[in-house]
Amino acid sequence: MTGSIVVATDFSARADRAVDRALMLGKELGRDVELVHAIEYAPGNKLDTAALDERMRAVLPETDVPVTFSYPEGSVPAAIAGHAEDVDAAMIVLGVARFNSVGDYFLGTAVDRVIRGTGKPVVVVKKRPHRGYGKILVATDFSDPSREAIDWVASVFPDAELHLLHAFYVPFEAWNKAKYVADEIESEAREKLAAMCDDLPQDVQSRIKTHLVRGNLCAAVNQVTGEEGIDLVAVGSQGESGFRHATIGSQASAVLENADADTLVIGPRVA
Repeated sequence: MTGSIVVATDFSARADRAVDRALMLGKELGRDVELVHAIEYAPGNKLDTAALDERMRAVLPETDVPVTFSYPEGSVPAAIAGHAEDVDAAMIVLGVARFNSVGDYFLGTAVDRVIRGTGKPVVVVKKRPHRGYGKILVATDFSDPSREAIDWVASVFPDAELHLLHAFYVPFEAWNKAKYVADEIESEAREKLAAMCDDLPQDVQSRIKTHLVRGNLCAAVNQVTGEEGIDLVAVGSQGESGFRHATIGSQASAVLENADADTLVIGPRVA
């Protein structure tokens, strides 16, 4: 992983958590931080960079992490995503528009549009940062994107405790009451989860705890998050076109919207 950590601010209090987390990540990963404030394009308007710099400095707490300021112009989501691509950022860190309870984050906001427009990993910060990401939960459906998410997380956070979660369900459960059907589905999922773990490097396997939960993925994510004290939930975006089209994948979208913890979305173009 190369490049700086790009974090966006609109100078509101809700963006401060993202800034604080980006600085924490910068220190932990040995990366510079680039604080970005996107400017809606207005022909003929001249940027007062001195005034903007002053506002940016007011956003920053005391830190020894190198920080630079940038003011990309254009539609805010596109400007943030495009700038991250231009500077080959390591990741993008964003705050949510509002997050007061489970489900109080709605896709279609600027956050969602930034995710659609970039191939960079995006961390959506929901919690006030008090510690590093020491416990990371990766949701898997055994697809290539979820495997790539495991590989990326394991590489970037080599000291983190990793939790691998698969949520399974019984089709037509309301009508299908036979216990053996659920047992067969669970057994198959357990075998696939074990096989995925066995395919990982030994040093990664030693850091992994697996979770097999029957039911809805989002409920399972929040259940394990609460039980294990998870700091970050990671999910791989489905599909080759994941971030550039109208959807980021139904599973990734649902986890992003409903997870209690900070959420990392990793797309298929992330190296």
